[in-house]
Amino acid sequence: MRGTPERQTHSEAGSYKCTLCKDRGLILQKDAALVCGCMKARRLENLMRSSNISEEFVYKSFETFFLKGSDKRITAAFEAARRYSDDLVKRVKSGEGLKGSPWLGLLGVPGSGKTHLAHAAVKPLFELGVKVLFFNWVSSFKEWMAWHSSDQKNRVDEIRQEIYNCDLLVLDDLCKECVNETWIREIYGIIDYRYRKGLPMIYTSEYYAELIEMLSEATASRLFEMSGRADPPALALMLLNKNEDPLALNYRLKYLRKPPGR
Repeated sequence: MRGTPERQTHSEAGSYKCTLCKDRGLILQKDAALVCGCMKARRLENLMRSSNISEEFVYKSFETFFLKGSDKRITAAFEAARRYSDDLVKRVKSGEGLKGSPWLGLLGVPGSGKTHLAHAAVKPLFELGVKVLFFNWVSSFKEWMAWHSSDQKNRVDEIRQEIYNCDLLVLDDLCKECVNETWIREIYGIIDYRYRKGLPMIYTSEYYAELIEMLSEATASRLFEMSGRADPPALALMLLNKNEDPLALNYRLKYLRKPPGR
């Protein structure tokens, strides 16, 4: 009989995420209740999920980005993203704030790690309470535009204001798959607003010079100008050279690359 309570405690512990506070957030002591350390991790997880981050990238970081044997273009992009992230963290910790920060551009072929690096760059900022919003060109636009045909059309403008005014915006996969006039008009409004207000942004795309035609010169030039304000410029290009192996920078397809000399 003496062993029964221990077995019950062990069984109960398995149903809690935190065995110290049993998911209450508080550790009860004789004369006090202490805030459990799990609360910080729980707040961080909730903040990340509320930022429209996809499940796949919630825990992406610089530490999980595989660099060994990577092309120098990938390494340079990694260093640019980390440098940018460190600068924003310093601004927040010093009380300077993010307003007036340059923008980070990560441009490259599919599978080069653009989105991973974007998420890694903002992860330390989540821990400092910075409001980050992720906006994917395809999925986010489709979800946003769906409100136009709903009975809550006011949500269209509410979402627009959230995108315009969040502390840090991540525009992922610009011009991926689909380009239409409505999206082009909305993205110009977003970029121009944040440009005029000095609000920071990270953007990724498979395109570089092509963005001038796809988005318009007015829109693309703002992106490139704001990346150029960093020293060195916060614009990483993971693009292929002429006649280069089309799989050279795509880590997802690395096992399909032709061996040297064949």
